[in-house]
Amino acid sequence: MRNHNALRRGRTFAAMLLGSTALVVLPTDAAFAGSCSWAGCSATFNDSPLGALAYFNWCRARDITGASTDREPTCNNDKGQPQNTYYIGSGGRTPGGQDWDAFRVDAGWCYRVRFLPGAGLWRTYDRRGKSALWVKVGDGAEAHILAQNSTSPC
Repeated sequence: MRNHNALRRGRTFAAMLLGSTALVVLPTDAAFAGSCSWAGCSATFNDSPLGALAYFNWCRARDITGASTDREPTCNNDKGQPQNTYYIGSGGRTPGGQDWDAFRVDAGWCYRVRFLPGAGLWRTYDRRGKSALWVKVGDGAEAHILAQNSTSPC
């Protein structure tokens, strides 16, 4: 009886070990496969009461978080993944475990944004009376859209 219990405990331990290994390895690989760099995923959070639009690919090399362009990013990324957009409702965010590289500041609007981690970088992107603007969110960074306004003050 003693050997039988020891054998059962050993099998149970082996099954738990195998199961816990799969739980640790599989979600991590699945979440980052082909999506995020070694620095992590970029993400956009919409903390404003209005909707926002995120872009999957940035299309320009060597830009840092907060960099911007008035040309819509339409390229595939370096892994051949096509450009996609994602609507972020009020209080929402881009999907976790995916690398969403940019967001759009709509034409005629002013956005107040905080970038994290660290102490944070605060930026105001004022496009009132101007065309749209696209803003880079670097790998491992978060952009928090805090406010959107089409009138004064920004």
